[in-house]
Amino acid sequence: MPAKVLYEEKILEYELGKTLYERYKNMNIEMIPIEKHHDVEFIKKAPDEKFVEFKKYLVLGIRKSLQLTPNKLSADFIVPFTSSGCSAMCTYCYLVCNFFKGSYLRIFVNREAMINSVKRKIKQVGERKIYEIGSTSDMVLENTITGNLRWAIEEFGKLDNATCTFATKFAMVDYLLDADHNGNTQMRISVNPDYIIRKVEIGTSKLEDRIDAANKMFNAGYRVGVNIAPIILLDNWQEMYRELLESLSKKLDDKLKDQLFFELIFMTYGYANDTINSAALKGVLNVFDRSKMCPKGRGKFCYDLDIREDAARYFKDLIAHYFPNATISYIV
Repeated sequence: MPAKVLYEEKILEYELGKTLYERYKNMNIEMIPIEKHHDVEFIKKAPDEKFVEFKKYLVLGIRKSLQLTPNKLSADFIVPFTSSGCSAMCTYCYLVCNFFKGSYLRIFVNREAMINSVKRKIKQVGERKIYEIGSTSDMVLENTITGNLRWAIEEFGKLDNATCTFATKFAMVDYLLDADHNGNTQMRISVNPDYIIRKVEIGTSKLEDRIDAANKMFNAGYRVGVNIAPIILLDNWQEMYRELLESLSKKLDDKLKDQLFFELIFMTYGYANDTINSAALKGVLNVFDRSKMCPKGRGKFCYDLDIREDAARYFKDLIAHYFPNATISYIV
């Protein structure tokens, strides 16, 4: 339940907007009208220490930018979709780098316009493509509020030549299991060693629950992959990730392992993360090791190329050992 709901008044022109507005108003949650979902003045002016408080807010608005952008990693196209931001507080979050204190969960109620953008793109390209719908949020988390992920899955299920994809760090998938997906949706379960989940991915689902969610979705007919992200090279990273791969190999469904695909994403860390963590998340595990990282631009750091290449080889060997039939879609 959100502590406060901030909303653009135009959401009341949409059925979903009216539903969410009435729900929270009837729960006696404070409702605050705003002009722009991405530009809330009192949040911008607040001290960084307020970050945790703002993460408990829910913002409702209209998404104006609907243009799909090409992508060569998880999908062919990135779809600006029904949410942005998150209520979790992963200490490396790239959304903090972009939105700073404004990385709270924003929900956009004009979902029909978004799926219509996909339909127009399908007509343009004329062949099956993959469409990423969760590039700026976690759709499984959002679905617990709006039902939008199930809605999107069933909308894609009606389409020809289109597969939707999303990654998640959450395990609340039961509501998706009987959706009419028609084989047109794939989920990538995002994982990390249990220690990193507990210490760094604050507010997300446990590793064991994520693995259970992957098995449930696979047995419901979805294509499922594993997204190891972000890879964080702590002092004992080799052993932690070996244990992770071993645990996955033991607990994932055997048939799922036969068709599994992996995505490997190394951590990017920014000054914004460091500033927010120091002010609002005191005492959290420090994942930034300057001796291993180099500037990436715009106040961000990535792992040195030699270090990343050595680690990539290690992961390739691990995956080949534990999942001989799996493929690696990409490493970045």
